[in-house]
Amino acid sequence: MLVPHEERFARIVSDYLERPAGDYAELLHRGHVSSPEGEDPEAWRRQIRRQARQDKIRVVTRRDGPRAFAMLNRSVPDERLDELLHHELRRGLELEQLAQGASELGHQSFGWLRSDDEYISACSRCGARIYARLGVQPVKDGEALTDPCP
Repeated sequence: MLVPHEERFARIVSDYLERPAGDYAELLHRGHVSSPEGEDPEAWRRQIRRQARQDKIRVVTRRDGPRAFAMLNRSVPDERLDELLHHELRRGLELEQLAQGASELGHQSFGWLRSDDEYISACSRCGARIYARLGVQPVKDGEALTDPCP
């Protein structure tokens, strides 16, 4: 993997794990966030909802076992619905193609982390990585796309 992509990969992982701006800022940035492991999910949900009410932002929170998650409750104007659905479908297909290419080399991806238009994933068996930036100038890099899983 190219050095700039390694650095972005590490930064995306770090931001996801450490959440330097806090959970509420992550919610605003990504559109969704989940409670940290070990935190009281009900207290976490109350805190997120309290901050959202202060900012007059609509959120949806749910609990799933020992964890909770929150999402921005956004409405999409009818005139943009087709465009947004097409964009998300195209994005999903591109990520699926990357995962399929890695799978053909024996890698087992366990999902994607997203930061704006950047996506990362890693093989759950060997740790081989994928870095992708989708959009106008797409980038697809990583040993999971070129090297077989041992």
